Amino acid sequence: MWNPFKKKEEAAESAAQGAPAASGKKESIEERLEREIDSLPEMIKGKLKDPAIKKRFIDIAKRMEKDGVDFKSIRQMKKWMKAHEAELRAEAGGGTAAKVETVVHEGPKIGRNDPCPCGSGKKYKKCCGAGK
Repeated sequence: MWNPFKKKEEAAESAAQGAPAASGKKESIEERLEREIDSLPEMIKGKLKDPAIKKRFIDIAKRMEKDGVDFKSIRQMKKWMKAHEAELRAEAGGGTAAKVETVVHEGPKIGRNDPCPCGSGKKYKKCCGAGK
């Protein structure tokens, strides 16, 4: 016989068997991560073995939770990551952005037809400047 309440009964049974909602206590991010680590892709599982990466992963998840991001919605998580991309990169890099410095040549500019500075007596274009 068809039972329209079967799905609700199954959900109630699974909740009674170990889901945190049955006890009324909210599960922490660390507990959820440990429980769901097997369902994560292999690449992420391998990286989470490093305690520093695992801590950073949990910190970001806590910030997302604090901002009200629904973890079941990939769209919301991507939107949050995009909005906080600059500050996350700054934290990952230690807070300092790598500054690119311009190279400045101090000697005089060498023309193609000038004698080569290496002392060979050849023109620069036939000696050290041949590959340029």
